[in-house]
Amino acid sequence: MHTLGLTLAAFVGLALASGLAGIDTAQAQAKPAPQKKVYKWVDENGEVHYGESLPPDFEDKKADVLDSQGITRQKDISLVPPPPKPKAEAQKGELPRDKSGLQRPEPLYSEQEMKVQQDALLLLRYDSDQEILDAMQVEIKQLDYDRRLITGSIASLYQAYEGNIREAAERQRAGIAVESQLIQDIQSLKSRVAKNEASLAQLEQREQDIRASFQTELEHYRELVAKDATN
Repeated sequence: MHTLGLTLAAFVGLALASGLAGIDTAQAQAKPAPQKKVYKWVDENGEVHYGESLPPDFEDKKADVLDSQGITRQKDISLVPPPPKPKAEAQKGELPRDKSGLQRPEPLYSEQEMKVQQDALLLLRYDSDQEILDAMQVEIKQLDYDRRLITGSIASLYQAYEGNIREAAERQRAGIAVESQLIQDIQSLKSRVAKNEASLAQLEQREQDIRASFQTELEHYRELVAKDATN
């Protein structure tokens, strides 16, 4: 009985394996094989050629694509893409185009209309020359506040810098080695003083720009007032 049971089990196993193998084979046979492309082209002598790939010197020329049954699937194709179209040039009097070559939209207002609006806004903003000068002083006072902060910081940093320099000099006179940390502190303080002095110089330039801008605005305001007075 033992031997019979083993024989039956082995038989069943073989049968199942055969059945599965048959199914796999049938499925593999059922799948269609991938279609190969065949190219057809004509050389400069008028001779027709067929092949699974085009010669390099024919890739930018026209060719037909055939399937495995010889049926033409694509006509007059080129494997090399055509060069990009040149961007359209702006016509005379046309607005400059953006990076994509598209024409920019027309502005809502012309330059003259914008100027008229700006002039009207200037007259609405100020009622006198003094108001323009007062507005300038407000901005300069803010710069003065920043300037005082930076100047105080420079004085504090410079005082610490001089103290470290004295300490390093005293150590050298006493024949004691100057610690690396003290040298790093001196270099750091010197760098911070330089940055603050650069910021102070930027504030000075900013004040000059503010004064020049308000001076231009004041002169234009006076011109507009005088023009209105004569109309």
